[in-house]
Amino acid sequence: MTKKVINRKVNVLVVDDDIDVCGFLERILIKRNYMVECCYNPLEATEIVKKQEFQIIILDIVMPKKDGIEVLKEIRKIDKSVCIIMLSAYPTVERAFESIRENVFEFITKPFETADFFAVLNRAEKQYGLVTNLYQLTINQISSRLSTLRKEKKISLRQLANMAGISPSLVYQIEHAETAPSLATLSKLTSALQTEMSYFFEDL
Repeated sequence: MTKKVINRKVNVLVVDDDIDVCGFLERILIKRNYMVECCYNPLEATEIVKKQEFQIIILDIVMPKKDGIEVLKEIRKIDKSVCIIMLSAYPTVERAFESIRENVFEFITKPFETADFFAVLNRAEKQYGLVTNLYQLTINQISSRLSTLRKEKKISLRQLANMAGISPSLVYQIEHAETAPSLATLSKLTSALQTEMSYFFEDL
């Protein structure tokens, strides 16, 4: 797998009053070569959007001082086309509907799996034309599809490692998009999961 040269980074704004959530998202996004800024105070979010250009905004819904839906509407007055992904630990039909009305790309329920989160970002990057790093996109897609297939087959991470004859730590790293599998390793995982290797690369 040849690593592509990165031309630019996708700039992401995370708006969430939970410092731990912001810290977690910041760590995993930076690790995957995103530029990240965190906003803990929803009252400051729109001013940040006015001053800086973001390609993706990750916005929590339930926040003190100002509801995320209200922040969403204010952001849309500033930028109608920016990709917005909503987060909520307490989703409701009303909030989901309101998000859709304001052209939200995706609605993610907390807690979420890292692989699932990056699967959403992968789709967002492709739809919004933000993909600048094919190498990382491939890693993220392998991660997401490996996690999905393993869970569908109800196989634990350790069981998969044993079946494929590789270490559990390597399976963990691949499934969390922390490393790119070699073709030999991917072949072993493909065989263990009884699928075709093309499964991991479709739609790229």
